[in-house]
Amino acid sequence: MHQVRTARIDDAATVGAVLADGFHDDPVLSWVFQGADDVRAAKLNALFGFLAPEVDVPLGATFVTDGGCACWTPTPGTDEWPEERSARFDDVLRRACDDADMARLGLLSSTMAEHHPPAPHWYLGTIAVIRSSQGTGVGTALLRHSLAIVDGAGAPAYLESTNVRNVPLYERHGFRATGRIVVPGGPPLTPMWREPAGP
Repeated sequence: MHQVRTARIDDAATVGAVLADGFHDDPVLSWVFQGADDVRAAKLNALFGFLAPEVDVPLGATFVTDGGCACWTPTPGTDEWPEERSARFDDVLRRACDDADMARLGLLSSTMAEHHPPAPHWYLGTIAVIRSSQGTGVGTALLRHSLAIVDGAGAPAYLESTNVRNVPLYERHGFRATGRIVVPGGPPLTPMWREPAGP
């Protein structure tokens, strides 16, 4: 049985590490952050090491269990970034990433933003399970726990699956694909929407 709880700020480093490991072989982020395994790992650690304490955990809707985490943005489903955070984010990433990485990340972000639904919703920005625990039910436990909270708020949910292998998991939890997001030069993403479950 996987015990899931809401992340505290002192969980942020663990959340960042789980995300970096869980996305190590992700098709989309492997396209964004290119290079040998150790090089890509450093880039992912820079990305998620910044996002976890700055964005994910402070929003109050990141859920953790041993070996996994799910990071949500509650309704309205978008998080405004102050300019100073963007500058610090850019500075942190440029220490690990080259110009081509940054260009691909910018292209991915802008393309995703163009397809982000305008209706209020809870947004599942990232969900990850460390590689050694994948396939053991951690992702299912995280989705079950967090979606009960989303349903309690009476809100729809949205995500973009960056790995086609994960689409059936999301479908089992009520998400439905709404099309395809094509990033020029990169792998496609599957946008998925979920209406709130009834009582």
